[in-house]
Amino acid sequence: MKRLTSIIALLLVSSAAMAYTPNKIVVPNVDGYVTLKGDFHIHTVFSDASVWPTTRVQEAAWEGLDVIAITDHLDTRHQKMRKRGYFTEKCDRDTSYKLAKSVAAKNDVIVIHGGEITRGMPPGHFNCLFVKDNDDICAAAEKNDHDHVLAMEGGLREARKQGALLMWNHPNWSKHAPNETIMWPAHKKILKEGLMDAIEIYNAETGYSPESHEWCLKHNLAIMGCSDTHAPFFTKVDYKGGQHRIVTLLLAKERSAEGVREAIESRRTAVLGDGVVYGREQELLPLFHACVKGKNVKFSPKQVSFTLENTSSIPIRLEKAPGSEKYRYDRQVYLAPHSTYSLKVSLVQVNNKNVLMDENTKNIEVNFSSESFQIGADKALPVTFKVAW
Repeated sequence: MKRLTSIIALLLVSSAAMAYTPNKIVVPNVDGYVTLKGDFHIHTVFSDASVWPTTRVQEAAWEGLDVIAITDHLDTRHQKMRKRGYFTEKCDRDTSYKLAKSVAAKNDVIVIHGGEITRGMPPGHFNCLFVKDNDDICAAAEKNDHDHVLAMEGGLREARKQGALLMWNHPNWSKHAPNETIMWPAHKKILKEGLMDAIEIYNAETGYSPESHEWCLKHNLAIMGCSDTHAPFFTKVDYKGGQHRIVTLLLAKERSAEGVREAIESRRTAVLGDGVVYGREQELLPLFHACVKGKNVKFSPKQVSFTLENTSSIPIRLEKAPGSEKYRYDRQVYLAPHSTYSLKVSLVQVNNKNVLMDENTKNIEVNFSSESFQIGADKALPVTFKVAW
């Protein structure tokens, strides 16, 4: 009986441990920066979602995120829960942030004060990050409630007055872009007036927008990807199947709210969505080499072999690229998260005979492109491994 009791107790402990095992997103730091993982588009019960603000912080901690922004809809018509009388205590448009902030330190998650201005198209939806008073932003927008463009401009100007950073949300949402994703005259005006710092190029509900990616490159805007979640994450993300939420990656000088802001302002951002990283080449190249390390180089006159190690949660695919035609090696390589791959490199055969490596050669360059790192619309990142012995 004692043995049976012990076994049952052990099983209960094991099950509990499994239930609460964090499912962290792992992306290594880049030389000179700390790689932060963030979600800057999150809703709570204080607008039209179904999750309490403190739970949003706990969800982020469980996935290993460094930073989140609470961005409830500010417009009066979207303050559904409060409008229906569910909240009897005094609350305003900043209450959800305050509640999330109250548990931020305990969960080691940075919480950014934000809000979403929601209008029809054009101009659609914009997130305001690092705000001070969402009621003032809403009031400024609703002064011109009859005109979507004027209302948005008024809200954005008030947010900017508060020092906020401004992000155009999901430009490819079918309700806003039924036939094609375009930058409307209203968006061009907002951009020209300096009221656009970033574009959400990947939204969990609408997917990746190649047009938005290209706009960020062209206009030097921060590249952002967010969940836009309204439901609990366990209902939207297949954690057991290895999925993660969409996140923005920031190459920050420090892990702080100030570091987050500086990284966005300096455009050192990228997006990790469904196993692919989207961004600029100057950020993605060092990020790739932080994720994939070459080691254990072995030389013989006939071939050089080395091990590729993926130290991240990102599934990485490589394809042989121009520049290495004289070398023979696997043309396609798949590196699962936290895995290794042994690559063998030899010279291409001439006249059906093995040509030996020159023993005086002390290094080679092996070229790939990686579809897992996109530096533009349908443009894979070129990478080179410099192998020395």
